[in-house]
Amino acid sequence: MTIMEKVRKYESRKIEVCRNCGGEGMVNPKLEGNWLMRHIQAADGPVACEVCGGTGRVRKHTEITVTVRSFQ
Repeated sequence: MTIMEKVRKYESRKIEVCRNCGGEGMVNPKLEGNWLMRHIQAADGPVACEVCGGTGRVRKHTEITVTVRSFQ
């Protein structure tokens, strides 16, 4: 008996807003919590986001492989 199989591949490349800094490019390293809390100024002041490099945007590359096989 042969097993039927179907494979599909999807690929997507996008430019998105950085989730670490919320698109502002600056974060406050002294504060913990979500990106809304990082808007509060600390004594040292904000620094460039280490994820996006201060641009507020990131490149997102997604690869998805879907494999469908018969149920046996």
